[in-house]
Amino acid sequence: MTTNPTITASASAAIAAMRTVDAKSFESATTVVPHGAVMDGTMSATENLAVRIDGEFKGTLALLKESAIHIGPNAVLDCKSLQADIIYIQGTFKGELVARKALELAPTARVSGTIRYEDRLDVHCGARLSGSIEGPQRD
Repeated sequence: MTTNPTITASASAAIAAMRTVDAKSFESATTVVPHGAVMDGTMSATENLAVRIDGEFKGTLALLKESAIHIGPNAVLDCKSLQADIIYIQGTFKGELVARKALELAPTARVSGTIRYEDRLDVHCGARLSGSIEGPQRD
């Protein structure tokens, strides 16, 4: 898996202006895997938590109860399972993903695998998405 090209400051500002997931979801986000770091394993939380990943992560990440995950533009994830209420992806993701409230793919997002969202999916022009997608079941 490769990382995305470097994002300039002006491009980053333009991407931020296009976001549909409220940026307030990530105001108190804790960076758990910084740029240049590699993490392999399982992470979970049962409380309200917002996390940001800027490095490489392989494994399982399950956040519950009003949770949010921000996958930064240089992040590379290979996940058996990734679960949260709100997921915002700028980087590269491969695996199984479940967004209980919202999933937003920025123009720099590269996503492949099994994607399930239960309320809202926003895919910006330029994002790449391949695999199976399952949305909400509504009559």
